[in-house]
Amino acid sequence: MAFANPFWLLLLGLLPLFWFWRGKQYVGLSALGGLRQIKGGEFLLRLPLIFLNLAWIALVAALARPQIAHNEGNEVIMSRDIIVAVDISGSMGTAFAGKIPPPEKGNTELDKEVPANAAEPKDKSKQEEQQRRIDAAQSAITRFVRQRFVSQESDRIGIMAFDDEPHWSWPLTDDLKMIYRKGVFIDHGVGGGTNFGNTYPGPIDAACEHFDECGKAATKVIIMVTDGEDYLHSSTISRLYSLLTDRSVRLYVIGVGERLTMRDVDITQLAASVGGTVFLVEDADAMARCFDMINQLERSEIKIASKIAYHDVFYYFVAAALVMVFLAAASDVFIVSR
Repeated sequence: MAFANPFWLLLLGLLPLFWFWRGKQYVGLSALGGLRQIKGGEFLLRLPLIFLNLAWIALVAALARPQIAHNEGNEVIMSRDIIVAVDISGSMGTAFAGKIPPPEKGNTELDKEVPANAAEPKDKSKQEEQQRRIDAAQSAITRFVRQRFVSQESDRIGIMAFDDEPHWSWPLTDDLKMIYRKGVFIDHGVGGGTNFGNTYPGPIDAACEHFDECGKAATKVIIMVTDGEDYLHSSTISRLYSLLTDRSVRLYVIGVGERLTMRDVDITQLAASVGGTVFLVEDADAMARCFDMINQLERSEIKIASKIAYHDVFYYFVAAALVMVFLAAASDVFIVSR
């Protein structure tokens, strides 16, 4: 329940002042002091005052216009649940081949809240030193989120960083401005090793658990950006395979770095075994194209509340106030004043 005019509730603050002024007085035309001598007599003498106070509370609540909200029908939209898992291990700080394109700029709400160049080094002379694998990943992710925002698509996106363990930057949400903000600063704190799941939990474990808790769309996607410099035990591969197939999760691996582009590694073999896709990229343009191809993935239907309506229920409080006034008068006549 909500109140349309909640400022009227400030009048409830008069009640403590009234009680302080009244002190120990009671309402009544005659002082049947004998009532005070019997068990419960003091309470009976105060009944009219108690009912009047309850009437005041109900009347103030009615003035505040209490309303009950409910959904009027559901709207069916096409959407996907996408979790972007970004490898921030030490090896992702290695220099990346090719030139990373400058951040896209515009006049959207994204640019007002987080400038596209917010993560760029202040010393432009050192900018070339910053061309790392993680920078290429950051550039592709922010471009992907920007496209979703500008086209007003209904995808829900979550973003996670991982090294020795997963670190949630933000859970699944349709607030793409927040995801964009987290993507801009995803490169902070690069270091540590790469753990795909040999030590529980890995990024796939965390993502699947999150889908179970918060997923809405039937189309569930994990996009993993990594240089793949880790191996997987056979037991780990079996566990991750079951997690993905049991939930029909699509796994896309965007591999960067020489090791991935030269040969298959365990994480790419896992993606292939569950029907996912592996993109092996050697420059920033190729990475951006990977996200563009992933965007072609079909969406599934989800139901959302299309409209919230509010119905006034103040008349119930008015009726309650009238009943309390009647009970106050009745108790004064039949209990106190007799």
